[in-house]
Amino acid sequence: MKTVEKLSLLRKEMKAHQIDAFIVFSADPHLSEYLPKEWLERAWLSGFTGSAGFVVVTLNKAGVWTDSRYFVQAAIELKDSGITLFKEGVEGTPDYADWLLQELPEGSVVALNALATSHLAFEKLQNTLKTKKIQLQHQPLIDVVWTNREKDPLHTIFVHPDKWAGQTVADKLAAIRKAMAQHKAGLHLITALDDVAWTLNLRGSDVKFNPVFLGYIALTDKDATLFVDTQKVTPEVEAHLKAANVKVAPYDSFFTYLAGVKGQTILLSPNSNQAIFDTIGTHNTLVQLPTPGNLMKAVKNATELEGFRTVMVRDGVAMVKFLYWLTHNVGKEPMTEYSVGLKLRDFRAEGANFVGESFGSIIGYQGNGAIVHYSAPEQGSSELKAEGSILVDSGGQYLEGTTDITRTIPLGKVSQQFIDDATLVLKGMIQLAMVQFPKGTRGVQLDAYARMALWKCHKDYGHGTGHGVGSFMNVHEGPQNIRKDMNPQVLLAGMVCSDEPGFYLENQYGIRHENLIAVREVAQNEFGTFYDFETLTLCPFMRSAINVSLLTDVEREWLNNYHKTCEEKLAPLLEGEVKAWFLELVKPL
Repeated sequence: MKTVEKLSLLRKEMKAHQIDAFIVFSADPHLSEYLPKEWLERAWLSGFTGSAGFVVVTLNKAGVWTDSRYFVQAAIELKDSGITLFKEGVEGTPDYADWLLQELPEGSVVALNALATSHLAFEKLQNTLKTKKIQLQHQPLIDVVWTNREKDPLHTIFVHPDKWAGQTVADKLAAIRKAMAQHKAGLHLITALDDVAWTLNLRGSDVKFNPVFLGYIALTDKDATLFVDTQKVTPEVEAHLKAANVKVAPYDSFFTYLAGVKGQTILLSPNSNQAIFDTIGTHNTLVQLPTPGNLMKAVKNATELEGFRTVMVRDGVAMVKFLYWLTHNVGKEPMTEYSVGLKLRDFRAEGANFVGESFGSIIGYQGNGAIVHYSAPEQGSSELKAEGSILVDSGGQYLEGTTDITRTIPLGKVSQQFIDDATLVLKGMIQLAMVQFPKGTRGVQLDAYARMALWKCHKDYGHGTGHGVGSFMNVHEGPQNIRKDMNPQVLLAGMVCSDEPGFYLENQYGIRHENLIAVREVAQNEFGTFYDFETLTLCPFMRSAINVSLLTDVEREWLNNYHKTCEEKLAPLLEGEVKAWFLELVKPL
C-alpha cells in the first residue's frame, strides 16, 4: 500500500472521529529511539525510515519534521508521498505546534497515541494549542488503519553477570532507593528499556541492535516488580530476580497496577509516556525528575570501562581485516554498499562474545556518504569501484561492551579537496580528544573544539559531535552529549562518549571520523579537579586521506602516538599480508 493510500485511510478515520489533525511520533510506550517492529508507526505511515522525526497529518496537508541527519534521506523517501519535509533547525522552518495553530481553526481537535507520546511533549503541545482553544486527546488511530501490523517473535531474556556489569542488582536498587528517599517518593516507575535492563542486570533482544526487552519496573522502598512478558523469563532469569527480591508480573498488567495506585508520592521521568500520567496523575503526587538510574548508568564503573578496552581490541582487529579486504579487493570483485556491510559483520563475528551489530551500519559510497544516516538497501545499493571514497560507520555489541566507529576510506583516486576536508575533520576529532577541562564542564562547552578547523574554512556539519554510549547496551545513551545545543548535564569521570565531527558535500562525498572516548580525572590542584579523555577505539586512519601539512605539530604527534598504541594492541593479533599492510599504515607521519 502506498503512502497516499495510507493517508487516505487515516483521514477517513479522522473524519469519523471528528479529528482535525493527527500526530504520529517515532516512539513506543518506552520512548525508545530504536523501535520494535510493531511500533514503527511513523515509518509505516509516511515511508520515512530515519530514527528521528514525526509526521503531522491534517485533513488536507501532511508534514514530516526531522533533523539535519536525515534531510537528504527524507527528501528521497517522501517523494510523491503527499507529505512535505520540514527541516528542523533551519531558519524559516515552523515549529510543528505553530504550524498546527496556523492550519487549524479555533476549537479544533488534535489527536495522538498517548502511549507513544512523552508527557513532556504532550504538555508542551497542549499548552501551545490552548491559545486557540484546540483540544489534544488520545486516539490511537494507527491501530485501526494498520491492519497487518507485524510483531517480532518471542525473545527470551538473559542475565548480564556481575563479572561484566561490575555492580550487583542489590547495590543498584539500594542506590536508586536512596535517591527516592531524598525526594520523599514511596514509588518509582522506571519506564525506559535501557534503564530497566541496566537496573536488573538483564539483557534481551526485543529491539534490533539494542540488547533490551520490553518491560517496566515499579520500585518501592521494600518491593520491586518487573512487568514483562512472563514467557520471556527463563529459570535462570527467575532465579536471578528472586535472589535480588524482584517479583515478576505480566507486562500487560502494568496499567491495571497503576490504576490501583492512590495517595502515593511517585518519582518518574517527564519523558515517560502520557498514558502513565493520565492513569496516575489525578490520584497521586508526582515528582517529575530524570530517572536516578539513568545517570548512574552513564557513569561507567571500573569493570565496565575495562570491558570497553577489551572489546576495542577485538573490534579493532575486525576493522583492520575489513579495511585490508576492502582496499585490496575493490574493483576486482563485485561489491555493493550492502554486501560490504555484511562482510564487515562477518569479520566482527569472528571475535569472542560477539552478539550482533550495535546499529544498522551506515555505509555510503561517494555521494551517499553525504546522507548522514544512510542505510544501504539490499536491492539497488551502489556498486563500489576503485575510485572515490566510502564512509563506514558501524559498531558491535559484545558481552563486555559496545563499539561505534567511523572511518572514511579512499578507494582510489580522490580530489585534493576531499583530502583537505578529511584532514580538517580529523583535526577536529584530535582537538576534542586532546582537550582538558575542569569538573563541571558541559558537552556544549567542548563542541567548538571539534568544529574549529572547519569553521576557520567557513565549513560546518549539522549533527552533534558526541553521544553517550552504553556498556553492552544502547549505542546512543544519555544524559550527556557533546553538541551545539544546551544540555545542563555536566561530563563526569567514567562517562563514555563518541567523538565524531564530519563534513558533507551533497551528491559528492561524506566524511566522518569517529572514536569513542572516556572521561577521566587527570589532575587535582588549588584550581579544582580537571578531566581529560581516554581514547578507547583502536583503528588507524587512512594515510591517503591525510594532508600532513595541515596538521599542527601537536596534532601530528597525537596521531603518531595513537597509531603507536594501535600497533601495540593490534599487531600481535594480526598475521601475514594483513599485518604487513597494517604496519605500513601505522608508521609515523
